[in-house]
Formats: sequence, structure tokens, C-alpha cells
Amino acid sequence: MIDAMKDSPKSAEAPAIRTAVVDCGTNMFSMLIADVSPLGWESKFILRRPVFLGQGGFQSRIIVPDRFARGLDALRVLHQAAVNYGVQEVRVVGTSALRDAMNGDVFARSVRKLLNWNLEIIDGEQEARWINEGVALTLSASESPALVMDIGGGSVEFILTKRKADGHWIVEDLVSLNVGVARLAEFGKPEDPLTSAGEERYREFLEDAMAPVRKMIASHPPVALVGSSGSFDTFSEMINGPVPRNLAKDPTQIQTIESTAWKVLHERLIETPVQGRLKLQGMAPDRARMIPLSSMLVNHIWRLLPADARLIRSPFAMREGVMNEIWQHLCNPMSQE
Repeated sequence: MIDAMKDSPKSAEAPAIRTAVVDCGTNMFSMLIADVSPLGWESKFILRRPVFLGQGGFQSRIIVPDRFARGLDALRVLHQAAVNYGVQEVRVVGTSALRDAMNGDVFARSVRKLLNWNLEIIDGEQEARWINEGVALTLSASESPALVMDIGGGSVEFILTKRKADGHWIVEDLVSLNVGVARLAEFGKPEDPLTSAGEERYREFLEDAMAPVRKMIASHPPVALVGSSGSFDTFSEMINGPVPRNLAKDPTQIQTIESTAWKVLHERLIETPVQGRLKLQGMAPDRARMIPLSSMLVNHIWRLLPADARLIRSPFAMREGVMNEIWQHLCNPMSQE
């Protein structure tokens, strides 16, 4: 249970509303189902479907036909899961590939016609703010100030966030950059394995693209780089092993990724071909193809941070941030009755 506030017995007795948040990302479509009540919200089910919606369409700025169809197929699966779980409220959000594609609105209309879901295509700033709201639920004062990093297929969001004395986290700065792994793969056409030479090929581009992030770090040196779910889930599992079962009782628990182990893993990921990566303990099969580029992005940022900074994986991302906002809007009024 994500406890958001303590209410009177009357509000505590209000029935929970089963709610779903659907994140239509560039690589992955995912759905979080939770019971939302005045006391907070409790995750019940998470389902992910690899779609790679932006594949083949970044240069032409369209969702190509086979990805368009695959996206709709994935949403049919998520819709059926929502029906099976008795979902009452649904929020559907689209990010980088959809906001950049000239036919993104066509995809949204198709979703509306097929499933009666309203797909909201958001800008990079809104995406970053929801990521921060989700990740902040998992952080403590010892991680402040933190640089939150969310690696997507089309974009990467960076949020410099700081904890106030009252426990709330405020955004000091944020930026959404079009350097997602699917975009880097399409434009850079890296070889497999990437190798250190391939990483070097991207260096000049990344140094230019990451200039806003360097300014953020210089203005507010973070004590931690906090990876928001996604690729960081895989990095953590490959280094720390499977998530312990007791985390089910504390879904907000973060995990530290030891820096020396991270360096070893990074070298292994960029030097091992995809067939070898698929055999590595903890590798998520749907991430194996592009994870060297994710690792390259993290490595680039990691080198910019203070030497004593920590590398952390947060289990929460934008989905949880949207769910928390739904709780605030849906259930706060209930507590005032």
C-alpha cells in the first residue's frame, strides 16, 4: 500500500476504486492496475508488452504500419486484462514516439474507436514531472538532491529533484532529450556488439546533447543518480540478483547498484554480442538488443557525477506518478466529506 495520507474512519471506509494507468512508451506498452482509496493506492497487477512503436519511423516521423498494428494489438491485450481485473477507471498516456509522429493523432483516434480509451499524448516536461512524482515515492532524505534518469526508446528524461523539510520533493530542474535508445539505434546504426569503439562514436553527439544535464549537475551536485525502472531493473537484477520476495511487502524499496560492479557490467554489455547477452543471468530478453545503448547513456552520465555519488534503481516510474496524481484528484475530495 502506498500510504498517501491518514484520514478519518468515515473516509477510510470509502470503497476502493480499481484503476489502471497505461503507459504507451516508444519501446514498451505497460499497465499498472491498483486499488485507489482515501488512504492511498495499492498495486495489484503490472503487465508489459514489447511494441517498439517508433522502430523504423524516427527519420520519417511516422509510426510505420507494422508498428501501428502491433501497438493496437498490445492495447487489446491490456484492455482485456483491465476487463478481467474489473478496472473502473483508466488513464492512457502516450510519450515520445507518439508525440513526434505525424500520425500519432491517427493512432489515438484508432485506440478510441477500437477500445473506447482516450489516449492522451503528453509533452516531455509533463512526462518528466510524472516520473519525478513516481520515483519520489521511493526516495528518502539520504538521496537528496537526486538526479532522476528515465531511459526510454525515443527520449530520456532527467529531473534534478530535492527533498524539502516537510518531506515533499520539488523539481529544481528538468529536461527531456531526444536521445532514447531506439532513436540512437536508428540514427547511429551501431554494430553488434557495440564495443568501446562504438561507444566512442557516440561520444561527441552525447556531449553536445547532454549539455543541459551538465548544467543541472553543476548547479545542484546530486548525491545519487536514480534510475527509473526500465533498463535499471535489468541492471539491478544482473548485479544484485532477482528482487527479494520481501519487497512485495515494501514495493517502494530502492536498490543500490555498486559502482565497481556497474563498471564491470557495462564493459560486458558493450563487448558481448546479442546472442551472448541473452544468456547472461538476469537479462530481460526484450531488452537484450538495445541494452548496450542504455548502458552507454548511464555510463556517460555517471562520469559527470561527483565521485562519491551513488547509483540507485527505483522500482517506480511514470506509471506510479500518474497513479499518485489520480489518487490526489480522485480521493482527496472523498476525504473531505
